[in-house]
Amino acid sequence: MRIASPSGGSLPLWPGLVLAIGGGAVILLSFLLKSPGDYVDWPLASVLTAERLLPLLGLGILIGQLPRKVLASAIVLLLAGVALGFVFREKFYELMAPVPGAAANMFLAGPIACLLIGLPLVLSRSIRPWLALPLLVPAGAVLAIAGLLGDVTLHARSYLPSALAAEIWIVTGMALLAAALQQAWAMIGARIFASWLIAIGFLYGGAHLAAKQNGLVPPPFPAVVETGEFAGFETVLEQLDRAGEAK
Repeated sequence: MRIASPSGGSLPLWPGLVLAIGGGAVILLSFLLKSPGDYVDWPLASVLTAERLLPLLGLGILIGQLPRKVLASAIVLLLAGVALGFVFREKFYELMAPVPGAAANMFLAGPIACLLIGLPLVLSRSIRPWLALPLLVPAGAVLAIAGLLGDVTLHARSYLPSALAAEIWIVTGMALLAAALQQAWAMIGARIFASWLIAIGFLYGGAHLAAKQNGLVPPPFPAVVETGEFAGFETVLEQLDRAGEAK
């Protein structure tokens, strides 16, 4: 099945389907081969959460629906953003640390990624590249930071390659499907999904900001009111004196 693209060529639908089905089968198999006690430490456990999966799907749709002439620039900008995210992640942590609840919720990387990807995707295709290209840099950086923060294996060597491979598979498969499906219903569906991304970004981020932190606070130490030469040690000294007299 081949569907005409706006650029005048045609794209087959089967590569996207094969990539989506094949990659999904590999992930499912790797999940089923693990023992039940190891599910928490599964490297892809955090990648397949809604907070990280939704912006990845949106990114794939955005790239797949971009005009062919800007596609190479979009990929370069996205990769540059990913590299910047790895290099300057500490600066991002410092900027987001004063935000209430940010540090306890992956520095709001997920909601920020939803907004950065949803904003250009919700626009019409004629003006979408003008906003998409500059926003791909911070979007790639935030997605890279989210990948680093989502390490459930405590820095296992297999985590980062597995997570990056899964994210590339999700984005590439979705981009191929979006590039092949150029009907009006697909365009409308993409913009509806973009509006969901924006709403989820605001609601999810707002919920994190408004949530009360229920961290355990140690009780205060009792105030010391004793005075004298050995203030605070009188009880201990008395016990030692009594023990010496008993001997």
